[in-house]
Amino acid sequence: MSSSTPLAKKTNRWQDLLRMPLEVGRILILVAMLLLLLLFLLGGTTQLYVDSNSVGRDELSRLIPTPHEVWQAWQTYQDDLIETQIPNTLWATLTGLALATVIGLGLASIMDMFPPLRWILYPLLVLTQTIPTFAIAVILILLFGFGYGPKIIVVVLFCFFPIMVSTLDGLRSTNPLHMRLLRAMGANKLQTWWKVRLPTAMPSFFSGLRLAATYSVVGAVIGEYVGSGAGLGKFLQRSYRSFNTDQVFLVVIVIAALTVLLVLLVTLLEMLALRWLLVGRQSSNTIWQKIGGVWLVESLNKRVEAK
Repeated sequence: MSSSTPLAKKTNRWQDLLRMPLEVGRILILVAMLLLLLLFLLGGTTQLYVDSNSVGRDELSRLIPTPHEVWQAWQTYQDDLIETQIPNTLWATLTGLALATVIGLGLASIMDMFPPLRWILYPLLVLTQTIPTFAIAVILILLFGFGYGPKIIVVVLFCFFPIMVSTLDGLRSTNPLHMRLLRAMGANKLQTWWKVRLPTAMPSFFSGLRLAATYSVVGAVIGEYVGSGAGLGKFLQRSYRSFNTDQVFLVVIVIAALTVLLVLLVTLLEMLALRWLLVGRQSSNTIWQKIGGVWLVESLNKRVEAK
C-alpha cells in the first residue's frame, strides 16, 4: 500500500495538469461568448437609441394611438370582430393546436420507443423550423386554396415542435430505478412505458403545450394575413394598409387576450389531469402554510358552530 501511494499521487498530479488546460479553455470560451453577447446588446441598444431620436415626437404621436382611440375602434368594429373575425381565428387556432398536440406527442413517443429513429427524424424536424413561415403559407395557399386548410397547417407547423421536444425530454428523464423496479415485477416494455415513462413526461408535455398555445394564435393570424378571406389576420392587413393604427393596436390587444386565455385553459387542463402532482406539491408545504391551513379550518368550524 505504501509503495502504491506515491504512484497514485503522481498519477493524480498528471491528471490535474492535463485537466487545467481544458478548464482554462472552457473559461475562455465562456468569457468570449459573454463578451460577444454584451457587444451585440450594446450595439442593438445604441442602434435603437439612434433610430428613436430620428423620429420626431409629432410623427410618433401620430403612429401610436391613445387608449381612447383604441376604445373607439373597438366600439366601431365590435360586432364584426365578435361575430366574424375572432371565431374564424379561434377555429383555425384550436383545430391546429389539437392536431399539433397529437402529432407532437406521437412523434415524441415513436422516437422514444425506437431510439434509432430519433437520430433520423430529429434533424429533419429541426429543419422544418428553419423554413420561413410566410414562404410556407404562400405555398400552402397555392396548393389548398384560401380556405381553412393553409391556416391550420401553419398553426400545426408553429406548435408541434415545442410539444414534441418537451415531451421527448420528459420521456428521457425517467428515473432508471423506477424502470428497473417495474421490470423486476415482470412488466414488459410497453407496460413500463405506459405506467412510468409517460406519466413522468406529463409535466414536460404540458409545459410544451403551454408554449405552443402562445404560438398558436400568432400562427393562425399569419396564415390569415397571407391569404385568408376572414379572421384577425385579414382585419390586421386591411387596417395596416389603410394606416389605421388604432385598429392595428386593437387587433394586437385582442390577439394578446386570446393567447392569455388559451394559456389559462391549458393550465386548467394541467391542473385537472395532474392532480397527483398537485397533491404531492401541497403535501410539501412549509410549516407556515400548514399553520395557516389549520387556522383557516378552525375559523371555519367556529363559524359553523356559531350558526
